[in-house]
Amino acid sequence: YLNNSISVIKDTSKPLLVTSCGYYRVDSGPVIKTNRPKGRRDYQLIYIAEGKAHFFFNKTKRILTKGETVLFRPYEQQSYFYYPEDKCEAYWVHFTGGEVEEILNGYTLPSAQIFYSGTSPDYPWLFNQMIRELQLCRTNYEEVLTLLLKHIFLLIGRYLKEKSDLGARSLDEIERSIRYFNEHYKEEINVEEYAKS
Repeated sequence: YLNNSISVIKDTSKPLLVTSCGYYRVDSGPVIKTNRPKGRRDYQLIYIAEGKAHFFFNKTKRILTKGETVLFRPYEQQSYFYYPEDKCEAYWVHFTGGEVEEILNGYTLPSAQIFYSGTSPDYPWLFNQMIRELQLCRTNYEEVLTLLLKHIFLLIGRYLKEKSDLGARSLDEIERSIRYFNEHYKEEINVEEYAKS
């Protein structure tokens, strides 16, 4: 949390400001419930990294899975649940600013609340970097936070553009292949066997 404050921050003096960022991994324990009938004064982006999450939009239930993203704008109703049996892992970030809509449009983020943004390993890495910046508050951390969030916007916008050109399945296959070859570069890899798998 920015300045260790859990209060909702609405600040239009800067173009973009990250106010909090976090991660949920729900394996056991009680259901994690969020119910904000009137929403919040800031923006919130939620990325589902693993498992399933239960969201309600205008009383309609949607089950979101890996790679799906939710963008709540100010004062939009928020109702969602993470159940232990669904093994949900979700990253979230709250942000505000005087030019947020222009920035979102500049990165061609959709106006829809829910969209599929892919399963790139870059998303968890970027969210974890934001969490670390908020924890350590090193020199110029607010600027670093803004750059990391813009990087996420850029990845989402690029994925959505390329998805329309290549198709979502092809992009996810490419991402998985790149990840596999990067992690197993020391091993002898049989391309034919990998293609079959």
